[in-house]
Amino acid sequence: MVHLFIILASLNSSGQGYNLVGNSTQSGGDCFILTQAQQWQNGAIWYEEAINISEPFSLQFTINFGNLDAAGADGMVFVMQQVGNEVIGVPGAGMGFEGFSPSLGVEFDSFQNVSFGDPAFDHLAINTNGNPNHNLVGNLAGPVPISPTSDNVEDGQDYVIDISWDPSSNTFSVSVNCEVRLQVNVNLEFFVFTGSQDVFWGFTGA
Repeated sequence: MVHLFIILASLNSSGQGYNLVGNSTQSGGDCFILTQAQQWQNGAIWYEEAINISEPFSLQFTINFGNLDAAGADGMVFVMQQVGNEVIGVPGAGMGFEGFSPSLGVEFDSFQNVSFGDPAFDHLAINTNGNPNHNLVGNLAGPVPISPTSDNVEDGQDYVIDISWDPSSNTFSVSVNCEVRLQVNVNLEFFVFTGSQDVFWGFTGA
């Protein structure tokens, strides 16, 4: 059980709203709660309009994983998918990301599922096609510790996340508290989304 909290700060294609699905709620302004500290919660927040991945984008948001360490699970995922903006994935270890294919996910995992190749520390990874299993080919990068300074992010602290995409160099980058944690070179349009440019983005948590 983990109380997943998110503040959406900025996107270069701003001006639209967000659709809340499942257990997610809005707590004021651009602040959202993905899940409550209860068992089998599953929430999603989707930007209303699709974005074109042939163009660059940058996103900054603040997340809080609550303070339930040993008793907490499972985490949240920044997701890009093509199903729509009113959908939700598989709860539990799937973190609401499982079930979307094609898709790209940046996993912020605060629970160790040994069968998925999860390390003991709270970790970050970039995965494809709704599968958070690090043992499979769809794991593009990671896992690495989410925090540059600690193995545990269920500490009640806020973490500033920056995600950027540059199609001119096929560079997808994730930073935590202004430090690059993962960077991968991947052609999103043809390798992940098989020739389609329009995708929905948002956050899932379970």
